[in-house]
Amino acid sequence: MSGVPSLVALPLGVWLVGHVGYVPVCIAGAVAALAAIVSVPGLPDREPTSGRSIGVLAGFRTAALLRPAVVFSATALAAGITVTFLPLAVPSASTGVVAMALFVQSAASTAARWVAGRHGDRHGPASLVLPGLVVSAAGTLLTSLTHSPVAVVVGVALFGVGFGFTQNATLTLMYARVPASGYGTVSALWNFAYDAGMGVGAVGFGVLAGQTGYPLAFTLTAALMLTALAPAWRDRLANGSRR
Repeated sequence: MSGVPSLVALPLGVWLVGHVGYVPVCIAGAVAALAAIVSVPGLPDREPTSGRSIGVLAGFRTAALLRPAVVFSATALAAGITVTFLPLAVPSASTGVVAMALFVQSAASTAARWVAGRHGDRHGPASLVLPGLVVSAAGTLLTSLTHSPVAVVVGVALFGVGFGFTQNATLTLMYARVPASGYGTVSALWNFAYDAGMGVGAVGFGVLAGQTGYPLAFTLTAALMLTALAPAWRDRLANGSRR
């Protein structure tokens, strides 16, 4: 449900802006979002769950939930940067490269989520968190070669694979660590990591790129992402000890 709209709308938006301008694209996006309102009356009522609910603040204090959320937020950081700044970072003569890159990134992350789901169903999701983070950072580093169309497309593809792995693996891992009554807390915590990572990444990158330029800003972003290796490794060790 998230992958297909990203697969279609991200590259299509960039292409349409170049042909019809920003205003029609923004209006079309608003209409498409509001069209979903018709589905709301058909949503099922929430079914009660047994057991004591875990509060969101308690979730932030629970290391077993916080560590995967921090790792995921590190990859979401680059996701916000990519969708916001890639059209600006790549030379204007390469508009077609940007549309292709955004398509490739969405396709890679969608496919990676599917692969991660199959792997996690058979072997557990914990083993994918660390590789997902490393691959995401490697892709972000390669994207710093903004004047090379091949490097940009391959970089965002690598990032998409790592991002898809961490999306699926962290959420599944967090759900597995709480009873059903804690699913709401996990959802809130994971989505906070998603939104905060994307928002902070976009704002911070804009400030940074204004001082350093886009290539160095992408490089520094990759280095920042790798600081999440510490919680990812601690979580892997803790997960092994629980077994």
